[in-house]
Amino acid sequence: MNTICSSVVGMGLRRAAACAMAGVCLSVLTACGDNDSESAPPAPASLSAVAASPEVLLNWPSSEGATSYNLYWANTSGVTPATGTRIEGVSAPHLHADLLRGSTYHYVVTALNQFGESGPSPQASVTIAPAAPETVSATPGDTQVTIDWRDVPGATSYRIYWSNAAGVTPASGTVISNATAPFIHTGLTNGLPYYYVITAVNQGGESDASQQVSATPQVPPPSAPQTISALATPETTLSVTIQWTPPALPQGSEPVVRYNLYRSTLPGIAGDLSIATRVEDVVSPHIDKVPAGQVTYYYVVTAVTAGGEGAPSAEVSATPKGPPSGSGGAGGSGGDAAYGNNLSLPLVFADGLGLGGAALTGTDYRDLATGLRPTSTDVTEPFPYLDDGDLYVLNGTAYYRQQTASTWQASWINGSGALQRVEADWGDNLVSASLSSNQVVRVETVLRQYPNTPAWPAEEVLSAYPMALLYGSGRTEMQGTTGETVEAQERRVFTVTARLQIRKLIDGVPVDHPCGFDGSVAEGLAVPDGGGVARYSAEINVGGSQTYGFNWRLNQCTEPDKAGAWRISFSLDEAVEVNGQGHANNVLIDSLHPSESTAILESPRRTSIDVLIR
Repeated sequence: MNTICSSVVGMGLRRAAACAMAGVCLSVLTACGDNDSESAPPAPASLSAVAASPEVLLNWPSSEGATSYNLYWANTSGVTPATGTRIEGVSAPHLHADLLRGSTYHYVVTALNQFGESGPSPQASVTIAPAAPETVSATPGDTQVTIDWRDVPGATSYRIYWSNAAGVTPASGTVISNATAPFIHTGLTNGLPYYYVITAVNQGGESDASQQVSATPQVPPPSAPQTISALATPETTLSVTIQWTPPALPQGSEPVVRYNLYRSTLPGIAGDLSIATRVEDVVSPHIDKVPAGQVTYYYVVTAVTAGGEGAPSAEVSATPKGPPSGSGGAGGSGGDAAYGNNLSLPLVFADGLGLGGAALTGTDYRDLATGLRPTSTDVTEPFPYLDDGDLYVLNGTAYYRQQTASTWQASWINGSGALQRVEADWGDNLVSASLSSNQVVRVETVLRQYPNTPAWPAEEVLSAYPMALLYGSGRTEMQGTTGETVEAQERRVFTVTARLQIRKLIDGVPVDHPCGFDGSVAEGLAVPDGGGVARYSAEINVGGSQTYGFNWRLNQCTEPDKAGAWRISFSLDEAVEVNGQGHANNVLIDSLHPSESTAILESPRRTSIDVLIR
């Protein structure tokens, strides 16, 4: 009997089949024992789920006889193998990854072997912590900040962490729990910055922190200035005096830090400040120099505090004395009154030497070694000195004329400490005009630099005085400036190593000629007042910019063969001597002006242009 039982059980067949094969009766099988191990395993006794955003770690005890397990999940409670999403062939522990933050997940697990699948385990549920809040903003108010954010799916509450130092985190900030959006953070100090991050919370935990936002509480803008008035300044042309009293400020309000003046030739400024010209940082009374006389000007004033710019004052107007558009200022249309030209375009002194060869020692208009105006006899208090008697009105705008008592000076720098790389440009007349052997040919060359290039660092902001041609031409040309500075978009470079050569072309080869010229700026500086001989020099022209100029007096040359082709060359000597001191060249020519079509750049130290003399 034992042998038969052993044989039947060892065969692993069902009882009926085993009895048939063994040829024994059911009673014999019963005597062997009714031990049926050929069935599905029992369901796992328990299931645990632990959130680790955005994942869930699931674990369960082993089921006897199980060879694998199936996991079923759903976002609604009561999950079964029939209703859940199945993950086959898992083993404990199992990590369910890439889940949706803020959502709740429900799980059951079943055990399997070759005979089938068990029923489900008890259900386990877990909620994933929400995502971090987005679209967070902070808006300042008077002693308060309003923090707002977009709702996060699955969040049941929010926490705000704040600090007065940037880089706030949940670990370093002060927490405000159970906040709702928008949240008003009150009792703050005006003028002190506040930094915030937000987290979302649910039963699954706390989200990561949002992006940091900040705001500085501040007082509201001030009210409008009071009792404003405007009148033509007595005994003065082209001038209006505006006066006002401060706005009414509530107790404890921040004081006015400045006033802004708005001026227009059109009424209605208070309703549209964009139609007016704004002048900042004015004080009462303010004397406004206007472009033209006999024109009515309209004004409003605003106050600025820590709370911002306030509402405009009442509008006032005045009509100043002075010449109207198109007429000259005091002195009539005028001309050169024996004054030199003012510098209107910034200038770099490449060798640390001024236009007259003197060594620079200062950094502004008081260094007379520059050779610029103001000279020792010019008015410098105040500086720039802009005399209303020098005004000339053109197209409704008043200009202070060059070559008058008015004195101004654009920025300049001592450029000897760095290599000056430049663009060279020849005077237009050398290619656009018909040149005759019986005339004086003006030869001009300029060396330019432009902003945002290696030669002109971005942080080096220089000021210029825009110039306009007022009247005249040639020797009677008069230019002028409004007296308002602008950020320069070009500057010139002066070097004592500049040299000019004018040579005759014989069969295409340049040769020295009695009607030609060869001289440098350094050599010209060694000849006091020119000494009655031709010399090469640099000058400030009527437009206020530095130029290398030479008057080639062909009309005074008696050589019979002066007509024909000539080569004019501008070059940089390797080294020169000025006032007993040696100076190595500190300038390289990188390029020619884009308009140059006939000039050539022979080397970084030489450019030439060929001309035809009739």
